[in-house]
Amino acid sequence: MTTNVYKGNEIIYLPVDKILPNPYQSRSTFREGNMKELVESVKKYGILQPISVRLINNRLYELVFGERRLRATRLAGLESIPSIVIELSDRDAAAVTMSENMQRTDLHYLEAAEGMRILHEGFKYSTNEISHILSISENRVKELLEFCQFEGDVRAMLMDKDIPMENARLLLRTDDSIMQKSLIDKISRLGLNKDKTEIVINSAIKTHKLVGSSEKHNTEARKHFNEMRLFTSTIKQAVGIMNESGMNTEYEMEKNEDEYLINIRVKVQ
Repeated sequence: MTTNVYKGNEIIYLPVDKILPNPYQSRSTFREGNMKELVESVKKYGILQPISVRLINNRLYELVFGERRLRATRLAGLESIPSIVIELSDRDAAAVTMSENMQRTDLHYLEAAEGMRILHEGFKYSTNEISHILSISENRVKELLEFCQFEGDVRAMLMDKDIPMENARLLLRTDDSIMQKSLIDKISRLGLNKDKTEIVINSAIKTHKLVGSSEKHNTEARKHFNEMRLFTSTIKQAVGIMNESGMNTEYEMEKNEDEYLINIRVKVQ
C-alpha cells in the first residue's frame, strides 16, 4: 500500500513520482556497474534500507538520503519506495547531504568541491564549520574549494578524462581556460604523472607569457609606427604649404635601424 501522508519517523511507502531530486546533491556520477548490480538486487529483494525525504508541501517530498536507491528503484520499474520523512531546514539538508556524500569512496574531488561550495557560498557556512561537519581539516576544505575556480567545461573535462587531483591542482597556476583544456588533453593523452605534468604546465605558462609579451611589443611598435607616420605626414603637408607659398623647400627622410633622420632645406633667395 502506498501513501504520501506525513508520518514523522515511521517507515512509509511513497510513490517514486512524488519524490523530487535533492537540489543540494553535488554527485553527478554513479558507477554503471554498481548501479546495475543494485538494480538487479532491487528487482529480486526490493529496497532493504529506506531512503530519507523531507516534506516540502502537502503533496511532494524532496530526497535527502538515498540517491542511488531511488535511482535503482525507478530503473527497476517499481512504483514506490520505503521512506522515512524527516524535518530539516534547507541549510541543514545541504549539510547532511554533503556529510553523507563524503562517506562515499567513489566521490570525485570535483563533486566534493561543488558540495562544499554550496555550503560555503549558498548557506554561508564558514570553512571551519564545514570542516567540523565533514570531519576533515579546514586546510583540506580550502584546498578543495579552490577547484571551484575552474569553469564548468574545464571541470567536465577533468572528470571525463579522469585527471588525478594532484595533476588538476597544478592547472590552477593559470586561469586561462583554453590553455587548461589543452593541457588536460595532453595530460590524458600522454598519461603524465604529477612531476611531468608540472614540467608541461610550467613550460606552457612560460611560453604563453613570452608570446603575450611579444604581441604586446608588436602592438606598441605598430602604435609608434602609426604615430611616426602621422608626424611625418604632418611635416610633409607643412613643406607643401611652404612651397605653395613660394618658398623653395626640400624634405628628406632616412630611416635607420633605431631612428628616423629628417632633413628640411629651405633655400633663401
